[in-house]
Amino acid sequence: MIRHLQSILSLSLRTRLTRYVHDLYLSASPDLRYYRVSGHSSTANGEQETSNGGLDGVEQYITADVESWAASLSGLYGNLLKPSLDMLLFTSQLSRSLGVRGTALLFLNYYATAAILRAVTPAFGRLASVEARLEGEYRRGMGRVGRESEEVAFYNGGYREKDILTKAYLRLIKHVNSIYKIRIAYEWTEDYVIKYLWSAAGYALIAVPILFTRAKRSLGIQASPSDEARERATRDDAVAGRTETYISNRRLLLSLADAGGRLMYAYKDLLELAGLTTRIYTLVSTLHQLPPLQTPQIDAVENAEAIQLQNVDVRVPGSVEEDGIQEMDLVSGLNLTIRPGEHLMVTGSNGVGKTAVARVLAGLWPAFGEGAAIHRPADSLVNDDPSDPRPRPTLFVVPQRSYMVTGSLLENIIYPDTYNDYLKSGKTEEDLQAILESVFLGYLKEREGGWLTRKEWRDVLSGGEKQRLGLARVFYRRPKFAILDECTSAVSSDVEGRMYESAKALGITLITISLRPSLMKYHTQLLTLNGEGTGRWSLTRVGTAEERLSVGREIALLEQKLADVEKWEKRVAELEHMLGAESFEESSDPTEHDGDHDSVSELGGTSENGSEVAITESMLQE
Repeated sequence: MIRHLQSILSLSLRTRLTRYVHDLYLSASPDLRYYRVSGHSSTANGEQETSNGGLDGVEQYITADVESWAASLSGLYGNLLKPSLDMLLFTSQLSRSLGVRGTALLFLNYYATAAILRAVTPAFGRLASVEARLEGEYRRGMGRVGRESEEVAFYNGGYREKDILTKAYLRLIKHVNSIYKIRIAYEWTEDYVIKYLWSAAGYALIAVPILFTRAKRSLGIQASPSDEARERATRDDAVAGRTETYISNRRLLLSLADAGGRLMYAYKDLLELAGLTTRIYTLVSTLHQLPPLQTPQIDAVENAEAIQLQNVDVRVPGSVEEDGIQEMDLVSGLNLTIRPGEHLMVTGSNGVGKTAVARVLAGLWPAFGEGAAIHRPADSLVNDDPSDPRPRPTLFVVPQRSYMVTGSLLENIIYPDTYNDYLKSGKTEEDLQAILESVFLGYLKEREGGWLTRKEWRDVLSGGEKQRLGLARVFYRRPKFAILDECTSAVSSDVEGRMYESAKALGITLITISLRPSLMKYHTQLLTLNGEGTGRWSLTRVGTAEERLSVGREIALLEQKLADVEKWEKRVAELEHMLGAESFEESSDPTEHDGDHDSVSELGGTSENGSEVAITESMLQE
């Protein structure tokens, strides 16, 4: 019955704490603790923490540590409170028989036992904390292989993953074995102290009434035979009383030793609970103390229609060099205005900060710089679609990595809305089918078995299908502005172009991050990030007179090169004729032939170099 009540108490504690942690961890914007607790670094004491004060392996804290803490705390009654109550009752009973001296010696025995066990008790709390961390590392390794199984299979990296997981498991087992060795030595000492030291001291204590209690005798008076008989009877009654008291005290002593032993055994569990409590406190305090984003608020202007960035410096939050100097800006002094219908394409080489600009626009990264400000329109209270009562969102972001939620096909399309939100929106299954048709996934419902089919979509869909499903979410929500961060890299160019045209037809202003030149024709502005640690950028309009002039110069250069084709063909024929004439003289004068051949090679090399120069000029002009 007690174990059943402990199980119910453990489940209740875990449920309450899990809900509280979920409210903290899965917080909405602008807190976003689940996002900001991710960047990893190590602290001096060996704990894994993030660069912004977070933790590594949060899933281990929220799942296994919370469960272990609740089970350990619920077991305190059976392991700690009941033995404490038994010791209090048995001690009070013994103190009546032992008197003041016996009671003082009894408490001295308690103090000596506690001092000895405290001196030899290892740091079980710290050991339990380290064990939980190593268990989390091994669990994350197994989860990583499950999530990235296809990539590992392509690389044939099973042997390497086996080596990594085996090392993680051996670290865990080595630590657990060390705990077992320490626990064995401690339990030997604990059993010796409780079984032998307490027994020896206990028997000495219960002998106090016998050793120090004397019967009254009459001195100097001649006793009659009747008095002697009465005295013998009194002595016999005293011996019987002492024997009864000894036996009663012995039983109380055994019960007291059992309660004390269970209490001492619970001390180890109490230390382990302290270690788990430390980890729970670390989790909760870290989530509470995450520093806020040091960025000006993104002003949602009621009557504004454009997104504006003023004097914004883009850099990695919290990143400093070893000497304490702040790292260079990815983009410096960015001033940008994106009006409805003026589609923007952000381009540049890899690593220049294209995605960082999207993070700043979405509010995930702070906007640095003196006088930095970000303004964007507020969500529309009235939707352009009369059948959709929801307000039209201002901004929606489709990231590089396609995220597939655990659920049905319908839930993946409407993500992050719930099914109840979908019912309130007034959308129908026909509308969802039309959305799938617009992203060329009309076959998906029939192939997968219906809207409510639940699968692991991350493994079922191909890379291109997952990217197109991400665009389907854009068509479902119909935001004013949509940031597309390399979200069509696995889609063919013709399908990509049709989806872009469909998005523009819905009145969605596109902010595309891509390296594909073919996408430039769907945009009106081009933001080029130069990179190389300079933070420089340039903003041009697509289709302007300047762009047409640059294209005209390139066409003229290509026509000039085409005009020289006939001249270079004649020169090639002359060189071939010279090489053919020299081949007849090779047997008579090989030395002279070699010299002539070198001269011809030099001429040919000059021609080839000239061609390379022309090609290089063309590449630079492009």
